[in-house]
Amino acid sequence: MTALDPDVAALLERWSDRPAMFADTDTEEGVGAARERFATQMSETVRPASAAPEVRDDGPVPVRVHRPAERTTAALVVHAHGGGWVLGGGDVYDPVAQRLADDTGAVVVAVDYRLAPEHRFPAPLHDVLDGLAWAIDHATEWDADPRRVALAGDSAGANLVAGAALARRDRREPVVGTLLVYPPPDFEGRYASVRENGEGYFLTAGDVVACSKLYLGSANPKGDIRLSPLRAELAGLGPTIVATAGFDPLRDAGAAFAEALTAAGVDARLREHPTLVHGFLGFTGAVPAADDAVAALHREFAALLAA
Repeated sequence: MTALDPDVAALLERWSDRPAMFADTDTEEGVGAARERFATQMSETVRPASAAPEVRDDGPVPVRVHRPAERTTAALVVHAHGGGWVLGGGDVYDPVAQRLADDTGAVVVAVDYRLAPEHRFPAPLHDVLDGLAWAIDHATEWDADPRRVALAGDSAGANLVAGAALARRDRREPVVGTLLVYPPPDFEGRYASVRENGEGYFLTAGDVVACSKLYLGSANPKGDIRLSPLRAELAGLGPTIVATAGFDPLRDAGAAFAEALTAAGVDARLREHPTLVHGFLGFTGAVPAADDAVAALHREFAALLAA
């Protein structure tokens, strides 16, 4: 069996006395505390941003525009952050989105979608769709090509941009590429990795249940492909990179999504990171293996943008 990366193990040991990611989020105060805790952890472990974004609030949803240090493509990337649809708004993900811009040479428009539980499903998805449409309409402001749009997201953000990719496909305007990092693509399935990796690896099985409830509210996920893109007709989607982590409760769901994409004739690339945990996109300043994984994913995504 592959061992947990030692730098990740040291990080988790350092955090062992902290509450779980979604602990006590059944109260308003608990949600606020979880957001502060998540922001603090990100600031401790992510590689700092090389530049500040341009914050735009003149559209239907606030966005943060990240320009690369060196522009190498006219493609435009629209990004949605992780955090279980509950955490990670504002400037928390600026280092992640700026790294994506710098590594791919593309302008990245990060959608600062409304968060649950104040704004439950489908509000965050609607915000991503509205932010995507706004970014396409304004692409020429950044000398980007509105016909060469790509999508990227991790965790809950990956769920949202997978839905956006399906919406673009349905309009016969598929994106040129999608990067999904440890996505939750299926609210209906049951996967062994939730049981295997449910405790002790940053994201817990309890966290998965808690954030899902906060996002869903009274909505019934059964049969709703906006929540479970794995259950959709997937043919016609553009090239898609799906990244998983070996010690992640969501590992098997991500792999199943990649398998379903391939079965539908999509150019799907499953990129497994067996020694890492959920959240490694934010560990780039503390875990060299996470930094290497992100660099490799961005190189492959950049190639899709250039194709």
